[in-house]
Amino acid sequence: MPSSDTSLESPASEFAPGKRQLLQAALRLCCDSRSLSSLGLRELAREAGLNPNTFYRHFSDIDDLGLTLIRDIGTQLRGPLRALRQQAAARAKGDNKLSVPRLFGINLIRSRRVVHETVQLFFDFVDQQPEAFIVGIRERYGASPALRQALSEVMNGFAADMREDIRDLKLMPTGISDSQLAVISEQITHHLFQMALDYLSTPARQHELRQQAEEHILMLASGAAVLQRLGQLRL
Repeated sequence: MPSSDTSLESPASEFAPGKRQLLQAALRLCCDSRSLSSLGLRELAREAGLNPNTFYRHFSDIDDLGLTLIRDIGTQLRGPLRALRQQAAARAKGDNKLSVPRLFGINLIRSRRVVHETVQLFFDFVDQQPEAFIVGIRERYGASPALRQALSEVMNGFAADMREDIRDLKLMPTGISDSQLAVISEQITHHLFQMALDYLSTPARQHELRQQAEEHILMLASGAAVLQRLGQLRL
């Protein structure tokens, strides 16, 4: 992947030591099969090597810890992903001067470059923080409404960023509506997050899954462009 000035810090990297230790302990305890809501405070404090009373200096309850963890993952990834998409689009500007294949106004080489670099950064982050992704995605179907809502908000944030970037960077034909872009962006976001679990559980398929993620995004974009053009023809 081309070099970039974006960087990814570990989740909880900017927190106070005690808070960071508790978050990392929660990840260790839950990365196999347990949910965050099943953790006991004494068990968590023991895993973190802290006095149980330390927990309440940083969190009001286990849901508060889970919310902090999930939102921190979003914070760590959203900025770098947006920056990388913009950098990839800037690097691909020269492609507009070349005779390159286009589909209903889409510069396929430019779009593929942006998609490729975005997908690579996403899965690089998954590689760096596997426990955080395993726990976070599992909580999407967990018992805590607060954590389910928090994960939904994080994913919606990624989709909103993507929708804005697709429009601003002109990665789709201008006739694609905002509502269509919203659907495309939401589908891509949910698909990537779900693929993260398959990616982590089947190391032998990781290269294949990265490629599949890229192709899925390009197929959605191409299909939307085709439908938009067919709609124009019917008119």
